Amino acid sequence: MAIITVEAVFDTEKQKVWEAITNPEVMKIWYFNISNFNLSIGNEFSFYETDGTTYLHQCKVLNFEENKLLQHTWTHPEQSKGSSVLTWKIEELGEKAKVILTHEGVETFADAGPNFAIANYEMGWNALVKTSLRNYLYGIKKMVFNQDIKASAETVWNKMWNKESYTEWTTPFCAGTYFTGEIELGSRIHFIAPSFEGMYSDVFYLIPNKLIIFKHIGMLKDLKELPIDAETEKWTGSFETYKLNEVGGITTVTAEIDCVPEYIDYMNEKFPLALQELKKISEKK
Repeated sequence: MAIITVEAVFDTEKQKVWEAITNPEVMKIWYFNISNFNLSIGNEFSFYETDGTTYLHQCKVLNFEENKLLQHTWTHPEQSKGSSVLTWKIEELGEKAKVILTHEGVETFADAGPNFAIANYEMGWNALVKTSLRNYLYGIKKMVFNQDIKASAETVWNKMWNKESYTEWTTPFCAGTYFTGEIELGSRIHFIAPSFEGMYSDVFYLIPNKLIIFKHIGMLKDLKELPIDAETEKWTGSFETYKLNEVGGITTVTAEIDCVPEYIDYMNEKFPLALQELKKISEKK
């Protein structure tokens, strides 16, 4: 039997983790919208993926121990005859909480095709526990900004990631900022301010002219990558996403960023200004 295991330690009390995995109002912030979940043995609950229509999940609570353990079945009745068991465990480590997620029996979903491969579950659970849950616990907010631009997606994309025009449209954040590295899948990018400080990130996902996802790793000082320290650990692995959708000569740019609490006001002020600069240089004849 295949067993997926994901472990993470968070600088928070175990009660907050427990609420995150058992309170439906909290779960829909970082996990799934599960309106019929309640904490009782035998409770059957169901939910879809984030768009509300894809991949029905049906589950039943098997066991729980407050602030320590939650266990339930996990099935995909519309795609597979298989059944699996998902277990959340919470351990107290001094003033921190250790989360251990195990998912047993994923191989029984082989009849549902490649989208249900074990590797996809491993990737998904790692992202949910180590990024989505972490972001909720640490108050990291997903912020979304949109801008319509009268230009082709190819034109907008080129203005975004040409190194000279990148410095132009990002001026509202910091005049003179630039990046090194190539916009290619898996490439390491350094985002650098004139002070030679900044952030290093990886190109996590890429569809040219349509989508790019940066995975932020750590900080730069004097152009050198600093090791991950306790403060960086709270946000490393956060994402910054840009989506481009062209319809009738208008390209809508959607920027989604995982933002730490202390920068929320700053991003609310600066990001719209930066996208307006991108619009200006992209529409320039």
